[in-house]
Amino acid sequence: MRHVTDIRFYSGPMEELYDLELNMVETRYDTETRERFAAWLQSVRPTLAHLTVMLTEMALSGTPMGQQYLTLVGFSREGEPRIDLVK
Repeated sequence: MRHVTDIRFYSGPMEELYDLELNMVETRYDTETRERFAAWLQSVRPTLAHLTVMLTEMALSGTPMGQQYLTLVGFSREGEPRIDLVK
């Protein structure tokens, strides 16, 4: 499945990251949340979708940003992830 439908923004390895990220969301939340997140990713500009996937992956994997960590707080009804910085 292609997550970014505009060929101008398609980059092969990002497809694998999208799949990994959506599977992580399904594992930690549920299938409904995964589907809402996938639909939201397709509804926004491809560059925003790419950035969001990378930030969400960092939040789920506990990657530090300097002295702080990104934390996935949850998802909006539309499927947009809510990410926060914590010490």
